[in-house]
Amino acid sequence: MTKNQKRDLRQEITDKILAALKAGVAPWVKPWTGRAGDGLPINIKTGKAYRGVNVWILSLIQAQEGYPTSEWVTFKQAKALGGSVLPRPDDVEPGNWGHTVIFWKFIKRLDKDGEERDSFPLLKAYTVFNRAQTEGLPEPEVVEVPAHERHAHAEATIQATGAKISYGGNQAFYDRSGDRVQVPNLDTFHNPESFYSVAFHELAHWTGAKSRLNREKGKAFGDELYAKEELVAELAAAYLCAEHRISGELQHESYIANWIRALEGDSNFIFSASSKAQKASDYIVNRPQEEAKKAA
Repeated sequence: MTKNQKRDLRQEITDKILAALKAGVAPWVKPWTGRAGDGLPINIKTGKAYRGVNVWILSLIQAQEGYPTSEWVTFKQAKALGGSVLPRPDDVEPGNWGHTVIFWKFIKRLDKDGEERDSFPLLKAYTVFNRAQTEGLPEPEVVEVPAHERHAHAEATIQATGAKISYGGNQAFYDRSGDRVQVPNLDTFHNPESFYSVAFHELAHWTGAKSRLNREKGKAFGDELYAKEELVAELAAAYLCAEHRISGELQHESYIANWIRALEGDSNFIFSASSKAQKASDYIVNRPQEEAKKAA
């Protein structure tokens, strides 16, 4: 890229995710464990989890580079914490030692009188480094969360949604006409974590109802809206699995070809799906608080 060429961040990120999918790897599929620090990627200084498409960017980098944890920090943050970023190794190309994440900056537009007319989001990039690329940072507290506690947390989240859920049979789906989630009984799954990941996936579809987040679903397997809704549910389930440190198998295999086709035709596809999935995940996690506010 020359100095005068504008960097296309959307296409860069889309290309990375496309390459992973074509290699049979979905960046949102990760063997979450019960250890603190093994859930969503977090910023070391703020302690906050990354959100949206940044989750998949950083999860993919962690897998590709073999970093032991998904903890990240900027150059300035490392310095502020009393540490530093390690020098770039000789075998790493200049510009490739740090890793790009994105944020949206809202730019104000003024009218002819200098008054704010409106604003629009502009995609911006900044560079982060994994803990493994630094030295002198405070050591994290490593806490093992027992499986039964993680499962109880996931169960509590599901029940707190207030969704109508029917258990039994051998299929999992969301019935829009009856506004009902159907999942097989827990004991029919290989393990409880697979059950919870499937339940999260179907609850993500449930959030798309007109009375909730009002997403378009599509009409048939293979069309773009259908593929996008499945990706939203897949990503939302992955967010929820990470938050609850659940390692169940996500339902991505049959949709990879559709997602590849959609990504090849639209560099905004993964950003839009990630944003909607984050909203679906937030809706499920925050449901008890929202209901409590309404009742107050």
